[in-house]
Amino acid sequence: MIFTNKFSELHNSQADTLQLEEELQFSKFLMERLTDPVFWISSDARIIYVNQAACNFVGHSYEELLSMTIYDVILDFSLEVWPNCWKTIRQQGSLYFESIHQTQENQWLTVEITASYMEYESREYGCILIRYISKRKHVSFVLSKANQVLEYRVEKLLTETKYVNQQLSHERAEYKWLKAKLENSLSLLQATLESIDCGVIAIGCDGDIISSNRKFAQMWQVPDSIISSCNYQQYLTFYISQINNPEILCRNIQQLNSQKDFESYDILELKDGRFFERCSKPLQLSEEIIGIVWSFRDITERQQAELENRRLLEQEKQLAEGRAQFVSMVSHEFRSPLNVISYSTSLLKRHSHHWSDEKKLQYLQRLQTATEQISHLMDEVLLIGSAEAGKLQCEMKPLDLNLFCREIVAEINLQTNSLSAVNFVSKGDCKPVWADKKLLQPVLMNLLSNAIKYSPINTKVDLILSYQDEKVIFQVKDKGIGISLEDQQQLFKPFYRGGNVGDIPGNGLGLAIVKKLVDLHHSQIDVVSEVGKGTIFTVTLLLKQPL
Repeated sequence: MIFTNKFSELHNSQADTLQLEEELQFSKFLMERLTDPVFWISSDARIIYVNQAACNFVGHSYEELLSMTIYDVILDFSLEVWPNCWKTIRQQGSLYFESIHQTQENQWLTVEITASYMEYESREYGCILIRYISKRKHVSFVLSKANQVLEYRVEKLLTETKYVNQQLSHERAEYKWLKAKLENSLSLLQATLESIDCGVIAIGCDGDIISSNRKFAQMWQVPDSIISSCNYQQYLTFYISQINNPEILCRNIQQLNSQKDFESYDILELKDGRFFERCSKPLQLSEEIIGIVWSFRDITERQQAELENRRLLEQEKQLAEGRAQFVSMVSHEFRSPLNVISYSTSLLKRHSHHWSDEKKLQYLQRLQTATEQISHLMDEVLLIGSAEAGKLQCEMKPLDLNLFCREIVAEINLQTNSLSAVNFVSKGDCKPVWADKKLLQPVLMNLLSNAIKYSPINTKVDLILSYQDEKVIFQVKDKGIGISLEDQQQLFKPFYRGGNVGDIPGNGLGLAIVKKLVDLHHSQIDVVSEVGKGTIFTVTLLLKQPL
């Protein structure tokens, strides 16, 4: 906005002319009360108008700034980059970016800079608006009120100009010039309001909507019928219907109704998943509060990023804790066989020269058993690690499950030195299933081995294979010690063992491996158990070939 001293030329005009000067002074008064710095510049980057906030922003007086260029005071618009910046502003109509500003107190603050293009009477102008992002100070309520006042007064001045022209024909040209200047000022004010990157609505104390910008309607997607009504209650009902948990907003509104100078800030979560930052401030003209101003900023991306960061941090924390626990448990499990190896080796070195071959063989057998335990444990740890790292590839091929199960039963019976430790039953029509034999084998081997290990001696374990529609189901049933409901919640975690296993050997990795391998088949494992009566593990696989 450009304010000149042309009003001094009308000092002999009638009282209407004096009133006109007061109107423009009032407009300047409003601009000077803006808390955000505003710079008006010509096309050659010369500063032609600034408000007091701009003077405070750069630490220069009004007179000093009028003798300077924009690249003298704003480092982002340096002499080297200004031509490209101005070219962008002209082509796009505006330029927006964020920057860092050092205050006179050597504080570094984040600001957002919006440069808008304006052309009037074949002359080009630029408006640069700077906002402190952290403080979220909005000047829209002042601009909105100034727009309304100026629109009314311009119409009044136009009517009065006709009368003045009839009385003072020689002043007609000057009145036309004045009208053009006022319209330009209104356009600049409106452009400043519309350049603000947030939705703004001003509400009078009587409940009428004083003003709002296009950004507000776009953000809230307000129906045209509500916009045209200018009814505060309709607006409010619409807001409440769009947000989750409207209780906070309703409480703030109640406090606003009882305390006109109340300021509030909150974050609204909309039902469509967006997040709006809402700031409420009193709309004050001179010393009188004439309403309130609500400003909204869409912070959906920022809010989602914060939530995602918190989720990732929590996930990373859990992974770190899991890794630490895993390393600790692995170290513990390795310690026992390593102690056996160390102790047996030490005894053999010290006494082998006078021990009998039978006794030496006894300790060598211990060494072999401990070594096999370490090797088996290492294989299981590596398998779990590969599964968690996504390095296990599931190679799906057609598999004859009847033959597959009989081979596993034979191997289990051979390991237990029994011809009938496992009873195999097949139900339904035998159909080929797409599975990875190398990964499915450890699943059944672990389930059957556990069932035998935790069952009374000379009792049988049932392996039941059945086909249902597009699924194939494995069930491993035993009549062993069972698993408590509490233990079932932790059953598939590495190194976890039930509280009733007693002295039965094991490291708690078998079921963890089973769960990883079943997941690789995109299948499901369930457990039903009762302490003292037995356990049933059920694995469900799909029959169809995966795409």
